[in-house]
Amino acid sequence: MSFIKYEYINMNKFSRPGIRNSGIKGIIMHYTANNGGTARNHKTYFNNLSGVYASAQLFVDDIEAICIIPLNEVAYHANDIQKYVNGQSYYPLRSILGNANYSTIGVEMCLDKKGNITEKTFQNTVKAVKELIAIYPNITREKIWRHFDVTGKNCPAPWVAKPSELERFKDAVFGSNGNSSNNNTSLENPSTPASKPRYITLSVDGKFGPASARRLQQYFGTTQDGVISHQYKQKFNQNIYAAQFDQTLRGSNVIRALQKLLGVSQDGLMGQATIKALQKRLGTTQDGIISPVSNVVSALQKALNTNKLP
Repeated sequence: MSFIKYEYINMNKFSRPGIRNSGIKGIIMHYTANNGGTARNHKTYFNNLSGVYASAQLFVDDIEAICIIPLNEVAYHANDIQKYVNGQSYYPLRSILGNANYSTIGVEMCLDKKGNITEKTFQNTVKAVKELIAIYPNITREKIWRHFDVTGKNCPAPWVAKPSELERFKDAVFGSNGNSSNNNTSLENPSTPASKPRYITLSVDGKFGPASARRLQQYFGTTQDGVISHQYKQKFNQNIYAAQFDQTLRGSNVIRALQKLLGVSQDGLMGQATIKALQKRLGTTQDGIISPVSNVVSALQKALNTNKLP
């Protein structure tokens, strides 16, 4: 079951411009610098932001982790100018990341009322980042940075004052051998010939989140970004947590591939006809609705775990 809750804020030029990123190269760690503010408080704040460009994809407190901006979209979290060196803006990782807003996921850790990153928030952030790495296995230990490392900003301040906290965090995420472990997804590596492809084993939780989307993309050979792009939001599909909802009607390549398998119109949109066809194929109730915890999604996850859709 996913620990991260995907609850996106509305489109907003100051916080969620709706720009597709250029591909995720790493994770940048932040702190909110807002004593007592919860992850949910920050979701509300950025949903109504005006006058300043700022945001991040994830906010974590001692209770929950909320993803407020789709992982394949830009957030304004790490391209600020803090100082100049030899007349140039200080961006020591520019050659690796380019504009970090376009190439990284921003993770904000919330503070308690005394201004501390509590141990519970620390551990919840570990859980959240492990889930992100299951979606983006290219992210290694060396690809998790502090905001300080990217622009020189004193953020997260407790980890700038005590750099060993970043190393403790990486140890918790990757372990001493440098490999990330995750309770929700794992990579199958059976004792079969090396040419057989590796694939993600999903938690059968009935939630159509980024891990399920990425596995479906892997199955059909489309771009593996964990996002069902350009969907039109309606009551029957609003619980597709991996969906990027907009008004373009462009649809998603992975949904087109699924529609081809199901023998329905290939418009790339997860409409009721597609949902009903999937429900029929997987033997669940044909009501054309993806529920918050959905039987058809559970059936899809089970089928993907066998690496064979019926």
